[in-house]
Amino acid sequence: MTTRSAPLWPLILSCVLGGLGLFLARQAGDGTPVFYALTVVTATVYAAAWWMWGDRSAFTGPAGADIARGAGIGAVLALVFMGGALVVRRIPLLAGPVEELLSMPQAGGWVPTLAVLIINGIGEELVYRDAVPKQLRGRLSELSVGVVSTLIYCAVTIAMGVPLLVFAAGVLGAVCFYETSRSGRLYSPIAVHLTWSTVMLLVMPLIITR
Repeated sequence: MTTRSAPLWPLILSCVLGGLGLFLARQAGDGTPVFYALTVVTATVYAAAWWMWGDRSAFTGPAGADIARGAGIGAVLALVFMGGALVVRRIPLLAGPVEELLSMPQAGGWVPTLAVLIINGIGEELVYRDAVPKQLRGRLSELSVGVVSTLIYCAVTIAMGVPLLVFAAGVLGAVCFYETSRSGRLYSPIAVHLTWSTVMLLVMPLIITR
């Protein structure tokens, strides 16, 4: 007797709602109370989706080595992106939206900005590196699972309205998917994501602004 795969549409709906939450948050204004509230709502949607369709074993076993590996990879990615920022800052069409996004701590404060960065980063990893791939496995090859889940992540990131962030989502998504596929757990990809995004928030404004 074969086991039927769970339908994909409820999980895809969660991704759409996540994208809608990000879009509405940006429309409310970076650093505003509504922005932070909607970002938390988005993370809650992601957490609920993972609770329903994710893999509990993604948080089993020792975490130290995976976290250290992920932090190292995230730091290297951040260095690469900072090098790219030296070129991007000369292109106003690309640099402008990035500057607006990175100015958020000045508008809303460092503590809430870092808090939603961490909460939403974890939420994205729960869904796009675990729940979505889990539902795609058995339907697609592992490579195709990585490509499709990363493309979904990029599509949702479009809602932020920052072209370079979509490119970053593609790179970050591919690296984090590899880490998840390699280890079968989420410790490393979460560490990659949070290290990269934290360094970007703290250091990138010093490079991208002129």
